[in-house]
Amino acid sequence: MKYFWNRYLYYTLVAFCVLWYCGNILFWRHSPISIRPDGFSLTFNSMMENLLHGRFDVDPKTVGDEGFLRNGRVYAYWGLFPAFLRMPFLLLPQGQHFDITRLSCIIAALIMFIINCKTVQYVAEHALQRTPWLKTVLFVTVAFTGVQICFLRPSLYQEVCLWSLVFAVFFVYWALRACLQAEDTPKALVWMALASVLALLTRVSMGIGLYAAESLFGLLILWRCWRDTSCPSVPLVRSWLRHCAVAVFILLAGVALTSFINFERWGNPLTFANYHTYLFNIKYPDRLPRTEQYGLFNTHRIPLGLIYFFFPVWVLRNSEGHFFFQDAFSRLIDAAELPPSSFFLTDGLFLFFSAVFVISLVQGRHYPAMARAASFAIMAGLVIPAILMLMAISMNFRYRAEFYPLILFSGFMGAIFIAQHLHDRKWIKPFSIILTVVGVIFSHLVLVLYDLSEMGPAGRLLKHGVADYYLSRMGLKP
Repeated sequence: MKYFWNRYLYYTLVAFCVLWYCGNILFWRHSPISIRPDGFSLTFNSMMENLLHGRFDVDPKTVGDEGFLRNGRVYAYWGLFPAFLRMPFLLLPQGQHFDITRLSCIIAALIMFIINCKTVQYVAEHALQRTPWLKTVLFVTVAFTGVQICFLRPSLYQEVCLWSLVFAVFFVYWALRACLQAEDTPKALVWMALASVLALLTRVSMGIGLYAAESLFGLLILWRCWRDTSCPSVPLVRSWLRHCAVAVFILLAGVALTSFINFERWGNPLTFANYHTYLFNIKYPDRLPRTEQYGLFNTHRIPLGLIYFFFPVWVLRNSEGHFFFQDAFSRLIDAAELPPSSFFLTDGLFLFFSAVFVISLVQGRHYPAMARAASFAIMAGLVIPAILMLMAISMNFRYRAEFYPLILFSGFMGAIFIAQHLHDRKWIKPFSIILTVVGVIFSHLVLVLYDLSEMGPAGRLLKHGVADYYLSRMGLKP
């Protein structure tokens, strides 16, 4: 009876989450599919239509100022994967005018939710027997906080981030399996490689991080096969080597395909976007000189990135009426977009678990050498997208996506460590519940603010302060 009740409650909560996500993205204000003669939301339609004719440009009417003009044609810098989602619709009459951005966003959000639920289930079955409350806390966290809630504002920009997150959480699921069970490592290498390629074809910054994590982990496995006598048999070693070879082939195929796409777009296989040809430079003439002086990524922006993503005091004014760090943001950054947010408020539980895990890794006494090295290898790769966003020339809310692979992996590993070694600490359970409740509240609050926020540099929007801006957006103040 208890088993039946737990299963019944679990599926009821899953069904509620599905309806909640659909309500946020699709049905409250707009239909999932719209027919539009032109517009920005049809960029991927145009991309797919031209790909079918062997071209990599897009219709200038669909991409607008977000395009890049080269040799008389306009190109978009986004990966091709979202364009392939439009292919079935292009077979329909007037299919090139079907705007499926909202539908694509909800599909990505639901797939991401399912994968995260599967991850929670796997972690619970293999490591949380002593602390069943952790399973409930993890489920509520992945369902109603952070990555699953804050991005439920559909747009073409957000669609790219959501699909890259789908591949990232899939990568994290298999990375956890590889770290927890050695027999899962060979097939995990293959699935992680596939996730890396799909991420690279969707959002390059995410793809680079997954590629790095996969490569470091794969090299560690090859090193073990070469010298570690703990492998129980020669056939097992051969199996690991075969799977490593398949993973390497997948990764190389992804690099080759991406290089070809880059060459067709920019004339250089190593170029992912040429910002000297960016059409937005016409609207914002200060951006190109800033890019030439400081580059697209610069370590001097890291303190500003930490402020933007963790300590959002940048939207507040000092006693002189200026925004905090205004001079530094104006000098180094093209745009810092609304809404203000902090991972400490929306993802506090996973950050706490991550801190516990990192401390335990540094201490080292609870882990075998191989497991410790594997965790460090994966985290070393997953931290790259986050560092890139801290150094980026623009700081946008959706760039939070690049932090989540690292947060989720280390957070799940931290939950496992707590279940195995800290389950007798009485304060951890209430503290975790408090962090979960705070995360649920602030994740939904941030989603509301994100939905109200206009895109572009925040400075021009906050002339009368951040509170007045959002009150006016809600119609509560003229």
